[in-house]
Amino acid sequence: MPTVILSILPDVNSTTIAISEDYNIVYQCDIDHSKCDFILLDNIIEQLPFRRDAIIYQLRNDNINIKDINYVVSEGGLLKPCESGVYHVDKNMISDLIDAIGGCDIINMGGLLAFTIANTLRIKSLVVDPASVDERSEISSFSPHPAIKKKSLFHALIHKYLSRKYAKSISKRYEDLNLIFCHVSDKSVSIAAHKKSKIIDVNQAYMGFGPMGFCEAGSVPTSALYDMLFVKHYSKDEIYHLLKQKATFFTYLGTNSVDDIMRSSKDNKKTKLILDVMAYQISKEIASHYVSLDAEIDAIILSGKIFSHNRFLKYIYKRIETLAPITIYKEDCRIEALIFNVLDCIASKGNFLSYG
Repeated sequence: MPTVILSILPDVNSTTIAISEDYNIVYQCDIDHSKCDFILLDNIIEQLPFRRDAIIYQLRNDNINIKDINYVVSEGGLLKPCESGVYHVDKNMISDLIDAIGGCDIINMGGLLAFTIANTLRIKSLVVDPASVDERSEISSFSPHPAIKKKSLFHALIHKYLSRKYAKSISKRYEDLNLIFCHVSDKSVSIAAHKKSKIIDVNQAYMGFGPMGFCEAGSVPTSALYDMLFVKHYSKDEIYHLLKQKATFFTYLGTNSVDDIMRSSKDNKKTKLILDVMAYQISKEIASHYVSLDAEIDAIILSGKIFSHNRFLKYIYKRIETLAPITIYKEDCRIEALIFNVLDCIASKGNFLSYG
């Protein structure tokens, strides 16, 4: 009998679900929540029962026998620092997701949805490579002040999965390669140095520092933030929305949709300028890892839909092409990554990790 997996990927206004039998995705659906009243709830945890019910309803409405499902899996959220792998969702993880110990983001909803649905079906719930995977060196994680922590919060699932996929494509082991990996999501950017399968340096993509994303600000001048808080008296919520949800493209163009931005860049000078600024910042961050990897780079991997945009890609390409060979993955591979990791863990007879 095949292993049947329900994969769940929550987004701000939608939830993507997929049913797979072993490695084959036999069903996939995007559930649109944009017209649902619960999206207006300020606390994303309050959305949990509504999203759970929407998933169960959609599966039953599409004649999916939920009793056949063996595992429910999602991305890991903003948790405490942890190692890479497949985790069983337990009470400790649920508590940390609810308390948002690593920050508040829709990604936290994934583990909670997996847990509640799996409990209903009396099966195991899992998360893969939480965003808080931390393999950084002591030097790269050092903070200028003990009260200020540099967190490892990035797109760990995609980094790890595509790095292994690339290694396999050239008949090598991930453990033998030095890679610079750049992922651009529809919100933020993460760029990391992978040294022999360990991510020794990476920017904090979630409410942190590094290149600006499509709606997250990335690094901002400390003096300007200080003035906003203590001179202009911005509230905590105002700062949060400014840095995380309403910066860059969203504040200048009113959208963070990658498709809309690519379309408007054909004749909109402001869009072209902001794309060039983003590409410039990404190029600088990628080049900085020449130092992280001691000038020994086997490849640079670029991941994200935006690399379908010729102007954006060319801007970056001409600035980094002398560093190492470049490989590009444009498609969203998160569902594929979730399935692969769970089945690989089962096939190798490895135990699911415990979140202690």
